Amino acid sequence: MPIDMLVVSMPVLDLQYPPSSPAVIKGCLKSAGYTAQTSDFNLLLWELCKENNLNWHTEQYQFESPYFGSTDSDNIDFLIKNSLIAHQWADRCIEIINDVNPTWLGISVFSYKSHKSSLLLALEVRKRLPHIKIVLGGRGASSYFAGPDHSQVKLKLKERFGYYPISKTFGPLMLEYGLVDHIIEGDGEQAVIELMHGVQEDRIVGKIEDIDIEAIPYVDYNDYEINKYQYINEPILAITGSKGCVRKCTFCDIPVLWPKFKFRSGDHIAQEMMHLNKQHGVKKFYLTDSLVNGSSTAFVDFIKTLAKHNNENNDKITWVGQYITKRASNRQQDEYYRMLKDSGAEGLTIGVESGSDLVRTHMKKNFSTHDVDTEIAYFDKYQITCVLLFFSCYPTETWQDFLDTVDMFIRYHKYCASGTIYKITLGIPYTHHAQTPLWNMQDDIGLVRADGSDILWLLDSNKDLTFYERIRRRLILQEVAVALKLPMSRNDPEINQILNTLKLHYKSISEFFGPKPSFTSYPDLYNTTPYTSLLMPPEIQEQVSIHLNNNQDLVNRTLQLHSGLNDDIKFDSNLYTELKEALLDGNEFTAQ
Repeated sequence: MPIDMLVVSMPVLDLQYPPSSPAVIKGCLKSAGYTAQTSDFNLLLWELCKENNLNWHTEQYQFESPYFGSTDSDNIDFLIKNSLIAHQWADRCIEIINDVNPTWLGISVFSYKSHKSSLLLALEVRKRLPHIKIVLGGRGASSYFAGPDHSQVKLKLKERFGYYPISKTFGPLMLEYGLVDHIIEGDGEQAVIELMHGVQEDRIVGKIEDIDIEAIPYVDYNDYEINKYQYINEPILAITGSKGCVRKCTFCDIPVLWPKFKFRSGDHIAQEMMHLNKQHGVKKFYLTDSLVNGSSTAFVDFIKTLAKHNNENNDKITWVGQYITKRASNRQQDEYYRMLKDSGAEGLTIGVESGSDLVRTHMKKNFSTHDVDTEIAYFDKYQITCVLLFFSCYPTETWQDFLDTVDMFIRYHKYCASGTIYKITLGIPYTHHAQTPLWNMQDDIGLVRADGSDILWLLDSNKDLTFYERIRRRLILQEVAVALKLPMSRNDPEINQILNTLKLHYKSISEFFGPKPSFTSYPDLYNTTPYTSLLMPPEIQEQVSIHLNNNQDLVNRTLQLHSGLNDDIKFDSNLYTELKEALLDGNEFTAQ
């Protein structure tokens, strides 16, 4: 018997937990009296890699990269030209859809990394299963094809389809090409019910203002094979406690996507965790919120409820999420951190971004280095682990601001050795995105940019911060982290993205910033890294060396903590050498 909707998640996503968006939509449809099923086509790609003894990271890059094959090729070879299993993946997807036989296929697009696979699936369904209607939604539906810098994509799609609609993001583009019947923009919980009720508009807008977030049914993971995912240490399920953000950081588009911050009561979130714990036996949960402690009242209620549960039960619940540092004077100090620990909080992700107060003030992060120092010291006292996110080269970042970040890395070395800072991300140097607060103020602050690119920008008052200099600073940060053996996360994909950007857009980079300058390469004066030459200037090398000589145990303690763990943590990277050589040598790249 056919079902009303099959909701599928698309490559490329992380495999550390089941994707929650299809499971949320399924719960909403079932609550409204419709039949629904979910399937994870991203996990399917990973399983095919395993069956064929192929490298997952190599294959996933083919699915997300901006490179295309010949426009004369079939759908698959045009979109994913170098994959060894793309044909097999498409055939298996069609087989699953045909077996389920839904009236509607719902394609969940998490980010631009899922654009190529979503376009491919829609083309194949239109060709092989034309009776099935398609609706597309998700956050990735509102971004440009293959990311903000999509100039090469436009040319290829124009060649393939005969034209490229001006200023069309991915969802409207799919509508324009007739590859989907409807798109859902914004929040899908209520919008998908409107679709099933027979709404006529081909673009359905889900507004957070119209949703009672506490009335959304619990997420339904029953179709997922939960034990197949690549968990770190133990299974984890994702739930959402709030939407939007109470902050308006200048580089972030969250306030555009969710103009209003909405949240559930803390007790309601905790009760969903307890429900899923009983249903699936999973003890760890990931809160997908932009920040878990946006509402201080709701957050205290949440950790209080979970702390009580954990103190009364042997089957304790743990959770991770994105956490924002607030002013030190506004905290509840020991009582608060003791309760936070008892609630099962671990691996809290904090967007520190920079070690410079001046940079963070311009970002409107609303906390100082002193506030972060105070927070991390309390985390250390109560053994609450955290993950710190950084990115270099915000437009106002001076060399001194950059040195402030280096200084923070050195000062926080002790917290990596104690395990309080579980890992850090060095990030991609700042990329400039439309509709963010910084985008809206760019003319006022003298930020010059080239159309259609997120990397071709420069602040009039900080002209040293070219794209070449951004690469240099990112590599210096990595050299510092490698010398200290700071546990880095997602380092390889970040470096790979920078390297491919340099190769693919070298011509436009050199036209905007001028020819690549000659950078100085220094010997590793104190033998603190595995490299024979460094971009790290001698004064930073000396600072790092003095610190290591005075704290000789920190490196070994850090390495011991991460020995044998199943995680993406790196202490070195082969791609670092490739990117450094690309920056230093005189060869020019040609766009692929």
